[in-house]
Amino acid sequence: MPEFEWQFTLVLLTNGIMIGLMYALIALGFVLIYKATDAINFAQGEFVMFAGFIAAGAADIAGFPFWVSALLAVGGMVALGFGLERVVLRPLIGRPVIAVVMATIGLAAVLRGTATMAFGAGTRAIVMPVSDEPFQLGPVMLPPVQLVGAGVSLIFLAAFTWFFHKSRMGVAMRAVADNQQVAMAMGINVERYFAIAWGMAGLVSALGGLAWGALLAVQAGALP
Repeated sequence: MPEFEWQFTLVLLTNGIMIGLMYALIALGFVLIYKATDAINFAQGEFVMFAGFIAAGAADIAGFPFWVSALLAVGGMVALGFGLERVVLRPLIGRPVIAVVMATIGLAAVLRGTATMAFGAGTRAIVMPVSDEPFQLGPVMLPPVQLVGAGVSLIFLAAFTWFFHKSRMGVAMRAVADNQQVAMAMGINVERYFAIAWGMAGLVSALGGLAWGALLAVQAGALP
């Protein structure tokens, strides 16, 4: 194979890995909810979008620096996760899984509409304080934003792998997902683990929103 084709293949492979790792930040939210509730969160994409809007809005409207905007996005999404679990999802504990799934579909529509009303229908950018100069490794040139997003994703993938396999809290969350009724009979506080799962999903959604917002900007209804 000619040298040019090898270089082109290497560029595609590297970029694919970087983008895949950034998508893993979004996938972590699906995994967290599934591990705790045995249901799929169909509002995960909207969680990521909403987190990006919080950060972009804090920077554009209030003029906050990136790190303050990032902390507001993280804190806001964790609070949103806890709030949604308490108001919308906690009454569904013990109900069929399809009830939780339908609730998340409704949440997705509500978040899309709320984002449009609160932040407008335009596109907002998140400016991450990293260099715009691509990092060059041989024929491969990688934007620093991609490297930051991939690095954060790897850290959290390792952390959550350990959490679900080694920590007592993670094992308890897996038990809740397997059978809520049996978990309650064994003395596991199902409501608390539901809340923790949604709070953690809010955290990883905020990280994904920051990474994707810095790479592609944020727009209501447009998911990565």
